[in-house]
Amino acid sequence: MVDVGHPPVALVAKHQDVVLDRLLDYLRQPSESATGHGFPDATDRAVTEMRLAGLTPEVLSTDGRPAVVGRRPGPPGTPTVLIYGHYDVQPPGPRELWRTDPYSPTIAGGRIWCRGAADNKGQHFAHLQALRLLVERDATYPCSVIMLLDGEEEVGSPHLADLVRGHRDRLACDVVIWSDGPVHDSGQWCILHGVRGVLGVRIDAHGANRALHSGHFGNVAPNPAVTLVNALASLRSDDGSVSIDGFYDGVEPMPDEAAAAFERLPTDLDAVLADIGLEAMDPSYRNLSYFERLASIPTLTINGITTGDLNRTIIPHTASARLDVRLVAGQSPERVFAAIESHLGRHAPSVTVTREMAVPPSRTPLTNPYTPVISAAIQDVTGEAPLLVPSYGGTLPDYVWTQLLGVASLGIPIGNPDEANHAPNENLEIRRYLTGIAMSMTILRAIGTGVADPSDHSSGVHDR
Repeated sequence: MVDVGHPPVALVAKHQDVVLDRLLDYLRQPSESATGHGFPDATDRAVTEMRLAGLTPEVLSTDGRPAVVGRRPGPPGTPTVLIYGHYDVQPPGPRELWRTDPYSPTIAGGRIWCRGAADNKGQHFAHLQALRLLVERDATYPCSVIMLLDGEEEVGSPHLADLVRGHRDRLACDVVIWSDGPVHDSGQWCILHGVRGVLGVRIDAHGANRALHSGHFGNVAPNPAVTLVNALASLRSDDGSVSIDGFYDGVEPMPDEAAAAFERLPTDLDAVLADIGLEAMDPSYRNLSYFERLASIPTLTINGITTGDLNRTIIPHTASARLDVRLVAGQSPERVFAAIESHLGRHAPSVTVTREMAVPPSRTPLTNPYTPVISAAIQDVTGEAPLLVPSYGGTLPDYVWTQLLGVASLGIPIGNPDEANHAPNENLEIRRYLTGIAMSMTILRAIGTGVADPSDHSSGVHDR
């Protein structure tokens, strides 16, 4: 990263070694919400980093891992920005697949290799360093800021909604921004305006009290594997669409501006398919484009089936399947689960249906007043206009902002497309981390004033 004249970019360039060393140190602290490894020290470290960034931190207890919230008022009359991130990480997974120790951050090839580098410590730490540099430079922020770091995002944020409901007044804001996941596959910067929801469903079928000899009990003992297969087959029509009554109820049509934005996104479908070893898309929904499949309709996926033994001639005594449904705007997990449960009650009354995780979808209109301001700020720093993405394929607890607080929520990812989040060898490009700091500084000033710094000019943040 070099001094190219843009004030935030120049400031980050001047302090690039410092902000990089701070991140490396931050990444050394484990914070696995699923296993508890690193807690409660991870919470204490999040508190410390907020305080160093000029925020007044507070730990908010939940029935699980705590959240950490920090606040600092800006000039009177300026908007309040809530920055969301999560300080918990996934467990490393198979250590033998890591090229480095997962909690010993290593710099190689212009990247930081470490668990949490991209998901999500490196991304929210860019905002923390932006706040810290703003305080060191200006002794204030250009707008009021609330920062909330979730300690349970990697286990589905099961207590975040109740936390937001319980602290609604204290979390009141004008807009939420968050940085998570990768930039567009093309490598271009982008602004995300929504996420799909998710519903997890488990289906269990039961037979005898133990596995049985298929010769001695065939045609006598019911086979739960057959029961399960028939139940799963009933979920789809011949054309591949979901045959559950009410499954598509409530789906909101995609706004014209969102459809137009999807049309503008660069996509090489042949390359996408070749990368995953396919020649064509799922034959279901033949009339829908790539992005329409991902954003305009819900999905129903069989994640896995477990039953029996491939090496024994038996009638299994149990069979289980797990499904996930990716929900789109207008749907609720409760209504869709009720539809699935009712359907299976008619077509496979002996199976047990259990609802697992459930996160509603979220959508922020592209016509909200903050997208043009943030887009201009990103272009001011990077020299290129960001892509406007109406919906992200994955799921985050974004609904707590758009539905519970009723505000716009905009994602500004800084992770590289090959960040390997949740996988071995997770990594974050250093140039994107440094650019993220400069973008955050510029975005906050643009929101505080409504315009970018008039002394700023288009420039780029280069490799370290």
